[in-house]
Amino acid sequence: MKTLKAQKLSDEAFRKYGVYQNMFDNDQMKSRVITGGSFFADLVALDFNRAGNLPTISCCYVKKQEKNVVNFLEYHQYTCEGLLPLDDDVLIYVGVPGFGEMSVENIECFYIPKGTFVKLNPMVVHGSQYPVHNDEAHVVCMLPGRTFKNDMVALRITDEDKMAELVL
Repeated sequence: MKTLKAQKLSDEAFRKYGVYQNMFDNDQMKSRVITGGSFFADLVALDFNRAGNLPTISCCYVKKQEKNVVNFLEYHQYTCEGLLPLDDDVLIYVGVPGFGEMSVENIECFYIPKGTFVKLNPMVVHGSQYPVHNDEAHVVCMLPGRTFKNDMVALRITDEDKMAELVL
């Protein structure tokens, strides 16, 4: 089993997968918008048009595991995905499909502080999130409706030698 050490989130390290925004950093949000005051509009744009369905808000309920094992990979061909951990920091894994083939060989792990919105670009391989401090966490997931049915390529990994473990 491959081991993936969680990286601190940085613009440089995460840029190829998408963008992120700390939703608790008022000064940073204020510097990124044209509106004044306490309404920070249009911080992160997600392209949902190609999937053809209306944007939806979903919630991922994730639980702490004995091992944070990567045994499921997915990507969306045409749409972005937005993730916002609400009540705990989480570990996520992201990568690229190597010539259309998904593998843990092409992924990295990132530490995402709660309240940090992450935009994943189309074709970015990802999967479940794992809570860091608490036994459970809730993660808001933004996608066009029914994306799991009309724009998702997925792979379940059953061979332990082809899995990976996420570590701090």
